[in-house]
Amino acid sequence: MKELMNFSIYENDMKMFDYDWDMIRNFLVRHELDGLELFVDSSPLPDIPADLIGGVHLPCWMGRHRAWVDASAFSCKMEEFEKVFVFGGSSREEVIANFRKPLENAAILDASYAVFHVSYAEMEQVYTRCFNCTDDEVLKTTAQFLNEAVSVYPGGEPPVRLFFENLWWPGLTFLEPCNADHFTSLLDFDNWAFVLDTGHLMNATMSCVDEISSIDIVLDILSSHSEDFIRRIEGMHFHCSLSGEYMCRSLDRELPTGFTNMPFQDRLLSVMEVLHQMDQHMPFTNEGCSEIVELVSPDFLTHEFVCTELLELDEKLLTQRRAMYR
Repeated sequence: MKELMNFSIYENDMKMFDYDWDMIRNFLVRHELDGLELFVDSSPLPDIPADLIGGVHLPCWMGRHRAWVDASAFSCKMEEFEKVFVFGGSSREEVIANFRKPLENAAILDASYAVFHVSYAEMEQVYTRCFNCTDDEVLKTTAQFLNEAVSVYPGGEPPVRLFFENLWWPGLTFLEPCNADHFTSLLDFDNWAFVLDTGHLMNATMSCVDEISSIDIVLDILSSHSEDFIRRIEGMHFHCSLSGEYMCRSLDRELPTGFTNMPFQDRLLSVMEVLHQMDQHMPFTNEGCSEIVELVSPDFLTHEFVCTELLELDEKLLTQRRAMYR
């Protein structure tokens, strides 16, 4: 198993390491990590030491499903940059092109995999949780999108192995074994696997409030799946989220006053505050977390944290790896 940490070339991550790849390399060595899971988008790649890249994370366009159901969504009155953020572009063709570019960037970096979210939740729905769609509908449009996007590559296979990640929104949650099987039956290609995000699975249950019982909940859910499904989990995003009380308490939450008239950046910041309360990205501290790793036995485990200071990242990595190997 290779151990990675999540990273991006955005300023908030790079400045922690003084924009110095050698400093990043030394940090990985000190924590006995094998590399990075790097967020990539459609921008041209800067000079990145490819030997540090284990896998990549592709962009997530939270509203793409709606645009696939109703193409008139692309005609909504919003700035072009917001359309790219929400839908992935201003037309189906543009969305597909904007997906292929980061996938090809992943191939340039010789990444072992590329993570993709199979879910749907637009900004307003983060508050209201009124989606007007089912898991099955999101899985269907996502498969249609992916099949068309990768059809141009040799053999109709993506140039990098796609890892499908669970979330707690409509789509792939991993709560129901039949949903994962149904989704993959819709795919026209074989170069794929699953990545289990432990924190996202905890969020989806809306019942995780303490670490020890939450580990048991995760193990119970995984045990309800087939051995074939478990074998298909080749990656893991490893972190702890104990937001069950908040998830239940905020079920009937309304939009903030004036939300729809706020500038895009203000709406986004507001939504991110809610998401941080839902998805805590805390390190595991209890040795029982190792049972999850042992059950799944992934090829890649990414320690996934949200940090703004190097000391914070250092402490979270030390805490979680200590729990894993205690």
